[in-house]
Amino acid sequence: MPRPHSWLQAFRPASLLPAAAVAAYLAQAFPSAQGEPYAFVMSVTDQTGRPVSDLGRDEIVVTENGVAAEIMSVRPFRMPVALTIAVDNGPLSVDALAHYRTGLAGLVRALPEDMEVTLITTSPQPMMVVPPTDDRLRLLRGVNGFAPQEDSPRFTDTIVEFSRRYENALKETNRIASLPILLMVSTTAPEAVSYQVEEISHALQFLERRKARVYVAMLTVNRGASARAQINDGRQAIVAIPATKATRGRYEALASSNRLTSLLPDMGAEIAALHRRQVNQLVVTAQRQPGRRGPLQNAQIGLTRTGLTGSVTLDGLP
Repeated sequence: MPRPHSWLQAFRPASLLPAAAVAAYLAQAFPSAQGEPYAFVMSVTDQTGRPVSDLGRDEIVVTENGVAAEIMSVRPFRMPVALTIAVDNGPLSVDALAHYRTGLAGLVRALPEDMEVTLITTSPQPMMVVPPTDDRLRLLRGVNGFAPQEDSPRFTDTIVEFSRRYENALKETNRIASLPILLMVSTTAPEAVSYQVEEISHALQFLERRKARVYVAMLTVNRGASARAQINDGRQAIVAIPATKATRGRYEALASSNRLTSLLPDMGAEIAALHRRQVNQLVVTAQRQPGRRGPLQNAQIGLTRTGLTGSVTLDGLP
């Protein structure tokens, strides 16, 4: 079967600070030579969970074998969420359409205004409805603008093409500039698939390595007492459940479409909180003490301001 035209055209985190795990993490990450500076990304929150991005050099303590390193600089670091919303608009989505629109509108309103969002539909193929934008009015018009189609939805193809979009971008730029999230609203209606098992597996493995996240709201189109139990037996769920688990996303099985009206805004709030964390990080550059050679030894990181917790990465991805 020929493949349809696709919309493609158009370091692991350490534990909370301070913690023993940070020592091993930094030691492995920075096998630096004598006197070389090294940098890492910090995400810090206060007791209420709000991001803290105003730390000064004197509020961060990095030690090696108990000897403090010089903090050379502390600078803002942004790694924003880039959200793609994919909606099943196949023939069996008609009855749920009103709940689609209400839930998606609530999701869009829950998102920060500076977050880039893309809206696509999956029938008859993954097609762009709203290209990447932070224009909320444009997104809301898009939410109310698509219509059900007669062709089968392409749930799995959408995941593959989402993965390829970011894999191609990484090859072209050799730079990670965002945390990609794919949020899919799907029915259990029979789907059409253009890709082979090997291509699907490659896509899922890349998303896991890329630290992308996949969220799925799976709505059954069956009726009766056993309908909910059958949701997770469909082809889409067989792909979605391991994908959401591997990417630390979220999977929700729904027996009724009216649940979308509250679930999607809730997912939006969760993604919004992650975005706020991502755009309020700090990149810290430290200088080793003279005479230090080889990997960092017994490295520890602490914060002098009370009531704060945080995590450390090399790339700013959670």
